[in-house]
Amino acid sequence: STKTRKGHPMLLNNNTPQQLSYSIGTAGSADCGTINPGDTADLPYYDKQTNVSVSFYVTTSGNQPAPYVINIPSTGTGKAVTIGFFVE
Repeated sequence: STKTRKGHPMLLNNNTPQQLSYSIGTAGSADCGTINPGDTADLPYYDKQTNVSVSFYVTTSGNQPAPYVINIPSTGTGKAVTIGFFVE
């Protein structure tokens, strides 16, 4: 459980409307997986690692990675698109 782990647990959150794939790794280990919309991947092995790299991508129907794309149905003054990465 993340509540019983000390320090900062490695959690990858997907707050997008589509499934995302991820890859995560260090010099000595690597993992990959998918995160459904609104879900979180809990990766306790990476809790206390250094130099961890994480990549997110969308998997297409041909099982090929593709960049995450945001479609904007209409534009206008005062509208914004925000993509954020939060590292604690």
